Amino acid sequence: MRPLAELKSFTREASRILAREKDLGSYEVYCATAEHRIARLAYTSDIPGRGLEEFKSLHADGFQLRIAMRRDSHEVGAAFEAGDFTSDSVRDAIRQARSAAVVDPHFSGFPTAALGRKLVPSERSDLARVGDSAIAAAAWDVLDGALDTFAKRPADARTAHPGLIIGGDVSVIRDRVAIFNSNFAEVRTDESAHFSASVTSIIESLDAKGTATALGDSTAAMRRDAHVIGGDAVRRALALSHGARPAAGKFRVVLGPQPVAEILNYMVMGSLTTGAFHAASSAFHARFGASVMDSRLSLVDDPAFSAGAIRRRITCEGIRTRRVELIRDGKLAGLLSDFYDTHRLLTDEHRAEKLGKNAPAKLDFPPLSGYRLGEGGGRRFDASPGTAGTNVVMRARGGVSDRELVRAVGDGIYVGRIWYTYPINGQRAGDFTCTVTGDSYLIRDGEIAEPLAPNCLRINANIAQVFERPFAVGSRPRPATVWGSPEAYYVPAIAADSIAFAEVAATS
Repeated sequence: MRPLAELKSFTREASRILAREKDLGSYEVYCATAEHRIARLAYTSDIPGRGLEEFKSLHADGFQLRIAMRRDSHEVGAAFEAGDFTSDSVRDAIRQARSAAVVDPHFSGFPTAALGRKLVPSERSDLARVGDSAIAAAAWDVLDGALDTFAKRPADARTAHPGLIIGGDVSVIRDRVAIFNSNFAEVRTDESAHFSASVTSIIESLDAKGTATALGDSTAAMRRDAHVIGGDAVRRALALSHGARPAAGKFRVVLGPQPVAEILNYMVMGSLTTGAFHAASSAFHARFGASVMDSRLSLVDDPAFSAGAIRRRITCEGIRTRRVELIRDGKLAGLLSDFYDTHRLLTDEHRAEKLGKNAPAKLDFPPLSGYRLGEGGGRRFDASPGTAGTNVVMRARGGVSDRELVRAVGDGIYVGRIWYTYPINGQRAGDFTCTVTGDSYLIRDGEIAEPLAPNCLRINANIAQVFERPFAVGSRPRPATVWGSPEAYYVPAIAADSIAFAEVAATS
């Protein structure tokens, strides 16, 4: 990765070149360097292998220009260059941006927000400079923990060919950015780094699968969690052997932190944006200021969350970040937004209809969530500004322990993990479907009973059944990862009633 000083110096030089272009009314320079290092696990007990694949990596160094023409402030163009931080590349990008310029009536210029008090340097994560040896060591710790736990399995789980498969990865995502536009007085910079780890244990002889995940913002946390999650995944798989395949029906359920995070990610977060309300595609259309969740639930996005993996001081539009309150005591209180969509919604002639009768007369949707993100959540020079969260935290008043949630269900299902979650009937309808993939059990008489076979049931429900009408909520938000999501989630378990499950036929 390129040092922050180099990005800052180049951004200054590029802005000087742009300032000399007489036909430009305003401009923006965004410079980023990003790296995603992946140590992929690949162990099989019955087929010889290395256990750990060669490192995979995604690198992205470059800059993007956005320009607005003097003759028409709504005529805007953009261009980016990869790797080449020279004056000639800036001039080439200016020519490309000019040729790509189109008139956008919604374009209101570039942000003018002052930083106010001087940015306090963030505590730099040591993951920003961690080497491959430390990442590989953490991956080996995952495998060691998994194999050690498997070696101690009960006698009735021992076979000549167990068919143990350990997959997953340990990843470090880090980035540095510098940004300047013609309304700013200074170049603004930021950097961040975090890790995520995921492991899946499959025991073919037992028809069982268990998973475990971790995320954090330090090398110490990465090594500490690596020692645990491999063993956890195998332990869960052993507990899930020869799972039951219940018939379709409606059940009372406990949704663990991972299912809650996945449903939030695919069904709720995309509806909590100014862009979704402007497009009238939000599942909460015309309900701003109204109750959209149980009154015990609150939801925030916090880039400075003390326990959060993701730390950002400025957005990819150069605006100082801060906490965004989305749901307060069940009511829709705020939206994630970037600069462009804030203007579009606030000037929308149909805004009152789209927000609804409960929206306050004085509205403010500060653009605190404008990021240019690539695969894995790192900031990218070649991505357009869009809306995304950071650390999404759900809290519940009057929450109870997981044990009490199970007891409250009585007879039903504990859902520990889901995948293939997506909206049906469009985002606005709030209907979704997902497959129960593992770490799940039947509940009988308020106790965890038989395990469920992986991928044997599919949920068909609406977000209102989960978030508007839970009959019990968990007391503590726990970290949960969602594959491919740029956000980190910290959420409690939730108990819901009358959730429809469909059978998934067993494969031979």
